[in-house]
Amino acid sequence: MPLWGTTHDAATNKPKFLPASEDSKYNRADAYATQAGWVMEAGHPSSGCGNTSATPEVLVAIGGLAGATDTTGLRAPTITSARFVTSTHAAGTPTITVEVTWDEAVTVAGTPQLTLVNGNEGASSGRTCVLSYTGTGSSANRKRFTAAPTSAEDDVITLGGGSQANIALNSGTLSDTVRGGTSQAASRVLTGLTAQTITISA
Repeated sequence: MPLWGTTHDAATNKPKFLPASEDSKYNRADAYATQAGWVMEAGHPSSGCGNTSATPEVLVAIGGLAGATDTTGLRAPTITSARFVTSTHAAGTPTITVEVTWDEAVTVAGTPQLTLVNGNEGASSGRTCVLSYTGTGSSANRKRFTAAPTSAEDDVITLGGGSQANIALNSGTLSDTVRGGTSQAASRVLTGLTAQTITISA
């Protein structure tokens, strides 16, 4: 049975020999599809090379995997997971950061936004949680959204689930890096992800 899928458009198709733990240098989420196959980003801790301009390390060679041309079949970069980067947030001035992972490299222009659900369980109501794209901490296929939203103690912030809004372009773009330009948009759909929550502490 193969240890990888021959198409990139599912999280289960990533190389299965890679651990899923965020604490691992060879984290499965850091692998993404290119025309050469499944790769690990140049300059990644697992590569042993700090040169971010180097050629990505090929883990599994599968020609045309990213589907960047009409002859190989166009496939938009697909969101495979999302997570809260930190699990604890204090009321008043919390900074909430969410990382979204695609199965291909994604190029961002402008400031796309990600709106999370704030249950407003704390005092009063009407608080929002809109995060904006930030290059800080982002990588080829993992993009971060952050903000210091208004919140109150006991508010429950939800990422994913049926009430999750998709990523809003906010006059920006999210595009397939391999395809180039903005001709192939990356998926912005988050509704199918399993819901995760954090509770604002005192």
